[in-house]
Amino acid sequence: MELKKVKFIYNPKSGLVRTPRIIRRAIEIVLADAPFEYDFAETEYRGHAHELARRAAEEGYDAVVAIGGDGTANEVGSALLYTNTALAIIPVGSGNGLARGLSIPIAIRRAARLLLTGRVRTIDAGTIEDRNFFIVTGLGFDALVGKLFDDRSLRGPLPYFYIGVREFLFFRPETFKLEFDGRTIVRSALLVTIANTTQWGLGVIISPNARPDDGLLDVCIIRRITLLRALIHLPKLFTGKIDKVREYERYQTTSLRISRNKPGPFHVDGEPVDAGHTVQVGINPQALKVIVPSRKTRPLTVRAISQARRLQRALLNP
Repeated sequence: MELKKVKFIYNPKSGLVRTPRIIRRAIEIVLADAPFEYDFAETEYRGHAHELARRAAEEGYDAVVAIGGDGTANEVGSALLYTNTALAIIPVGSGNGLARGLSIPIAIRRAARLLLTGRVRTIDAGTIEDRNFFIVTGLGFDALVGKLFDDRSLRGPLPYFYIGVREFLFFRPETFKLEFDGRTIVRSALLVTIANTTQWGLGVIISPNARPDDGLLDVCIIRRITLLRALIHLPKLFTGKIDKVREYERYQTTSLRISRNKPGPFHVDGEPVDAGHTVQVGINPQALKVIVPSRKTRPLTVRAISQARRLQRALLNP
């Protein structure tokens, strides 16, 4: 991988700690002897990262680095589709699902070092209506929680899980009709998630066998489930064993149509979007170049499993 010119795009509203000076200094230390030139830009409004990335691609930058969360990475990645400009990620968001799904380090310096040591991997881009997604899109419970979380100023995993448990107590599963590959499936489901990578973020693995460069979407359904069973099986979302739960179904396809009885939100890489009764989902294979580690690392850690079990005990024994 040879880089000559790199653009950093920083979203100051991403993550728990918003310290652009410290982040920039950490990057400059890593790249002190970098064999390429680079510059920084800061976003000022939603959609600005997309504009800056598109301009960088037009100006011949070899890579654009998204410093932020999954929303920032989505904006930058969407602007770089089918260009020669690669996406790099320094994840400082709340979930960092794309970085985790591609084994990109969460630590700022280690992520920045990939510009010196990494390789380029070309991944697929999912589509839903007129939006692109690189991690997951979904309808149902996760879309509702994402919408409520997006409305809060407080970020991080605890508010997200708090909202999830609170809303689960009152959530009524929807009936979804899925049409793909000449078949029709109707399910009363907690959620329908279409995955390009393995996880939502925060180490929560919804589709353990998803691959971002296989030209296929993983359609994951969690049918109606009781709160007790959901809490009992919660650690499986962190250990990659959710597909062992009997309420879980998984299919693979390149396109599908999803219908429901009433309008409601879907989410795109965690960002909520209002929608009607029906949405169309598809995939653009081999659409985006991403800088990733030269060697694949294990996405699951003992720490993530222990955190899941602590959360499970806290919810079962309030």
